[in-house]
Order: sequence, then structure tokens, then C-alpha cells
Amino acid sequence: MVNKELKKNSKIRTVNMMIQSALIIILIVLVANMMVEIKNLQGTARVINYAGLVRGATQRVVKLEVIGNSDDELIEYLDDVLADLKYEDGEYNLVSLRDTDYQKKLDIQIDYWGKLKNEINNVRENGVDNSDIVDMSEMYFSLADQTVSAAERYSEGIADNIHFIETITVIDMAGVLLLIIQAIIIVRKNKVLEQKAYLDAHTGLPNKSRCEEVFHDLRFLDRNVACIMFDLNNLKIANDTLGHSVGDQ
Repeated sequence: MVNKELKKNSKIRTVNMMIQSALIIILIVLVANMMVEIKNLQGTARVINYAGLVRGATQRVVKLEVIGNSDDELIEYLDDVLADLKYEDGEYNLVSLRDTDYQKKLDIQIDYWGKLKNEINNVRENGVDNSDIVDMSEMYFSLADQTVSAAERYSEGIADNIHFIETITVIDMAGVLLLIIQAIIIVRKNKVLEQKAYLDAHTGLPNKSRCEEVFHDLRFLDRNVACIMFDLNNLKIANDTLGHSVGDQ
């Protein structure tokens, strides 16, 4: 009975270790994915901020052109920021978001920025009354606003992914912890069962099963061994004649 229980616990412990190993592998994958998502999230807030600055600064450029006070430095600044938003190789340390919708809207915005600059040159040559710069600036503002919104959605999506991964990670870690606790309980049970299986309950000495294991261990028999058998207080006679229950008493 005890040996069957030990074998059962051994199987449970083996399955436990297999599940625990699988959960640890899953945990490693989750942590790796979280690191990737965090890396994707880094710099996103800065991109949103600069995309918003482009939106507002362009309105300032147009207003200055309308009143005849051109600012080429501001236009150059906007060129640099847009290039940095697209190719992340500028002086503002911006990242190019890996999002199809954002990139598409940014491309449309950059293309329209080129048209708006051409209209600025038209204003300088032919005057405000002969241009569509105001209507175009409003259109550009709308395009820039769409780009900012796409960047914000991308950031929110990453944040949601990180939150989901965190939740799964907590569940995974809880599973690992429960399996560790279960393994500790099984180890303690096995110690108790081993004591029952290999120790005599009345004397606390190794019983027949334990002695047989020792004698079959070649590491134990690496030198001359003597085996002494003796009867304690005629116990064998009591067992043989009156039964083991009386002998135990």
C-alpha cells in the first residue's frame, strides 16, 4: 500500500515537473514579448508630442505668411521633424512607429506638406488674395490631426498588449508557485511514506525492505561485509506461535 502511494506520488511529481517546465518556458516567452512591446512603446510619447507640434507650428507658418512675415527657419524645422518622424534619423531622436495606419497617414501628411510649401511660395510671389493657402492649411491641420490620432491609437494598442501580457504573466507565475507548493507537499508526504516503508514502526530501525535495498546496492558492498542476525527477546517465537500482532504488542 505504501509502495503504491509512493509510486503514485512519483508520477504526480513527474507530471508536476513537466507542467512546471512548460509554464517556465511560457513565462520566458511572455517576458521576451513584454520587452519587445516596451521597446516599441519607448519614444511613442515623444512621437505624439512632435506630431502635435508639427500640427500647431504649421498653422503658425501659414499665419506668418498671410501677414507677410515669413519664417524660413520654422519651415526648415518642420521639414526636419517630418523627416525624423518618417525615417528616425534626425536630430530629434524620434522613432518611426511600426504601424501601417500611422505610416500611411504620415505619408499623406508629408505629401500635402510639399503642396502647402508650394502654395507658400505662390503667396510670396502673387499675394494671399491669389492663393488657397488658408483652405489648404485647414486641410493640412486635419491630416496632421489624423496622424496624431493614429500614433495615439498605436500607443494605446501597445499599452493594452503590455497589460494583457502582464495579466497572463501573473497567472503563469501563480501556476508555477502552486506547482512548487504542491511539489513541497509531495516531498514531505514521501518522506513520511518512506519512513513507513523502510522503518520499523515499533523500533525506528530499518526494516526488511530497507535492508534488502542496502544489500543490493553495490556501493555498499565495496568491501567485506558481515551480516549478523539475532532474535530479540524470543520475538520470532512469539510471531511464529502467537502471530505478528501479538509480537508487535
